[in-house]
Parts: sequence; C-alpha cells; structure tokens
Amino acid sequence: MGAWGSAPWDTDGAADWFAEFFEGVDADARISEAFEADDDYDRIRAAGYLLAVLGRGYIWPGDLERLDALLERGIELLSEMLEPDSEFRELWEDDPEVLAAVRAELAVLEERLGGDDEADDDEDDADR
Repeated sequence: MGAWGSAPWDTDGAADWFAEFFEGVDADARISEAFEADDDYDRIRAAGYLLAVLGRGYIWPGDLERLDALLERGIELLSEMLEPDSEFRELWEDDPEVLAAVRAELAVLEERLGGDDEADDDEDDADR
C-alpha cells in the first residue's frame, strides 16, 4: 500500500475507495449546472461546499482538468455574493453569521485553487 500523508485520502486504498464510491456521478456537470444561475444562492453555496470538501486531487470525483475552472467559478460567485450591494446580502439582511460562513467557504475554495491542501492537513493534525 502506498501512503503519502496522514489525511484520510492519502493512501492508494483510500484514493481507490473514493473513486469507486463516486463512480457514475458526473460531479463536473452537477457543479457546473449549479453555477449556471448567478442568483441561485442556495445551489451555489451547496456546490461550493462540495468543491471545498472534495476538491482535492485524490478524491475529486470529476475531471481533474476541469477542477480549477470550477473552483474559479465558485470563487467568482461567492465573491459576488459578498459584494456590499448584492442581492444575496439584501436577502439575508447582512446577517453576520451568514456572511462569515460564505467568507469561510470562499477562503477554502481559494486555498484549493492555490493547491494549499497541506495547510488543511496541518490544521487537521492540530485538531487531533
């Protein structure tokens, strides 16, 4: 068995398991579809969450060639939602908890795009 780190996906067996688990799921199409409407905030945030959680090389259930473009689109949409005059902020009445949650999700997507999964691994290790 090949192992290259301490995260749950950092072994050959785990990477294979993730691939088998998501077999038949067209993650790229589902995320792209959620990102089509700039004002479907619930779907945008849900798709962004999946990118944040699954947007890693060894577990992404879609085409790795498309992952960066999806991350970029998620970052773009979440950033627009946080703009001071956005409809999203108006709908949520600038709720600080909601805005903080979107900022946190945006930060994770930016880390994923930058390839900074190691920082997350270090944080996971510190939590143990």
